[in-house]
Amino acid sequence: MSDGPALSDRIIPPAALSPLPALAGDVPLRWRPLRRSDARRLHGLQTAAGELDHPADAGSVGAVRHELRAPRFDPQRDGVIGLGPNGKALAAGYASLGEEPESAMPGGVPQHLEVALSGVVHPDLRGRGVGRQLLAWQEARGLQLLATSRSTLPGLLAVHSRTACVAATALYVSAGFGLERSWASLARQVEPGLPERKLPAGIRLVPFRLGHSEAVRIALNEAFRDHWGFAPIGRTEWRRQSAVGGFAPRLSVLAVEGGGATHEPLRVAAFALTELHRSEWRLRGERFGYLATIGVVRRWRGAGLSTAVIARALRAYRRRGLASAVLDVDAANPSGALAMYERLGFRERDRTVTYAKRY
Repeated sequence: MSDGPALSDRIIPPAALSPLPALAGDVPLRWRPLRRSDARRLHGLQTAAGELDHPADAGSVGAVRHELRAPRFDPQRDGVIGLGPNGKALAAGYASLGEEPESAMPGGVPQHLEVALSGVVHPDLRGRGVGRQLLAWQEARGLQLLATSRSTLPGLLAVHSRTACVAATALYVSAGFGLERSWASLARQVEPGLPERKLPAGIRLVPFRLGHSEAVRIALNEAFRDHWGFAPIGRTEWRRQSAVGGFAPRLSVLAVEGGGATHEPLRVAAFALTELHRSEWRLRGERFGYLATIGVVRRWRGAGLSTAVIARALRAYRRRGLASAVLDVDAANPSGALAMYERLGFRERDRTVTYAKRY
């Protein structure tokens, strides 16, 4: 924790939330609190917007349901949905309070408590001020959420957008949000000539199995403790996350030490966890695997384990008949991951930026 007053002492939250527009041009809008039962309606809106905002990515109803059931998120208090005359969702927005992170490791990135602001307006209604008023509502609700916390960490209201979405960027900048972080989406073809890396003594590579799950969770929390915005994942949330996302255990690779006996427990030193987003294969024009989470515990950094687990995963991709691998990385990752991925032949194909207000 940081020294100084708590967020609840630093922030004076607005007593009322910002008004939302009753009209978008000549289209009437009826606003009401968001509900968990709105998952399909919200997914339909996100799909329509995604054709412009992220044409190569396709979300799922399951992922929306997962978001609406986040541990510290109350849809009816923290979200709104705007419906057209026929009941179709035309806009939606919400503010989601994140888990409190642990303090960063020595030399790591300073941490913060984040409220993520997620909003979407149907393409047919854009340019009519709906996004601006919706963002004001989200910001007000986000401040109310930060003001409930006794954390002494900095508070962050954060929004995310692809750099290609120029209108969204302009909206955030005009509302006073500043550039906070940049995320690169990388890809490479799965082809012969993948790098070989000699493993350190005592380390072996194995595919993910159900019995490894808890050891992977522990390793992931340790590996990402000094990464920007990371909050530890508890057992319940780990199980929740495992239920969505298309996790592919046979295409996921672990670097482990220890034999698994009581006197020599198995420990995960590094991991490359794969997801298969089959709904996006058509959008991208090829079958690909998504390296969703790659990490090395701190004491094994510099031993080449990232290269080893990635190379083993890519060989599994080839055997499965996949054409390419995709991953996302914090461009300022403290472990130098971006440069390592580029050495492995990954090249940037897209970029997302986080804009934020700090408190």
